[in-house]
Amino acid sequence: MRIESLWQFPIKGLGGSTITSTSLTANRALPGDRRYALSTGSAKATSTADGVWLPKAHFLQLMQIEKLAELSCHEEDGYIVISRQAVPCFRGNLDTAEDAAALEKFIIDFLGRDKAAPMRLHRSGDGAFTDQSEPLVSIGGTASLAAFAAASKTRVDARRFRLNIMLHTETPFSEAELIGATLKIGTAVIDIVEPVGRCAAINVNPDNAHREPDHLGTMRHHFGHSDLGIFGRVRTAGTIAAGDRAIRID
Repeated sequence: MRIESLWQFPIKGLGGSTITSTSLTANRALPGDRRYALSTGSAKATSTADGVWLPKAHFLQLMQIEKLAELSCHEEDGYIVISRQAVPCFRGNLDTAEDAAALEKFIIDFLGRDKAAPMRLHRSGDGAFTDQSEPLVSIGGTASLAAFAAASKTRVDARRFRLNIMLHTETPFSEAELIGATLKIGTAVIDIVEPVGRCAAINVNPDNAHREPDHLGTMRHHFGHSDLGIFGRVRTAGTIAAGDRAIRID
C-alpha cells in the first residue's frame, strides 16, 4: 500500500485540501487538522476556554448544515484561506482577535444567520477538534471509496469522507483488517485502533452541497456495516508524504 493523498481540514465542518507531506507527533492528531471550530452559543461552549476539546454537537457541522460543503480551506504561510467552490473568499490569521472576529462575521453572513446570534471561533492549541477526544489520525482505502460510489451511484470522491490519509488499496474495506495491527507509514509508526463509523455527513454531495438519500442505509444494505476508514494512534513520530509506502510491521 502507498499513500495516494494526504488531507488536512483546518476548520471543523469545512472542507479541506490536500498536502504533500507532514510530520506526525506521537499521540497527536495530524498537524493543523481540525485546529479550529465554530460554536453557536451553547452554554458549555460559551464557558469553555480555548484548547479544550468538546463533542461535535457544540460546533457547526456538515451533518446538520449541508451548505458548509460549499466551503473549503487550507493553510498558507500562517493564514487560513477559505474558498467557495474553488474561489478564495476569506483570508486571515485566526490566532488574532481581529481576524477571528472577521471569520465569525463571514460565516454568519454566509449562512444567513441572525447577526445578533452568538458565534465563536475556538482554537485547539496543540490538540484537534476531531469527533473523538483522543487525538487520532484517520486512514482510508481507495477501493473502499470505489465500492461506496458504486453502491450509492455517486462518483468516487475522497472529500465526502474527510479522512487524513488515503491509501491505494485493491480490496474494498481491506483496511479494516488492520485494526489491532501496527503500520509504518513513511518514517512514522501508527497503531491501528478502531474503525471510523460514518455519520449522516456522507449524505452531502461535496460538489454541490446538496443532501442526498440515506447512504448509511445503503452501506448497511450492501456491506453489512456503515464504517469507512480506520483510526490510528501515532506511536512513533515521523514524516509521511504522498507516495510513501504503508507497511504492516506487527
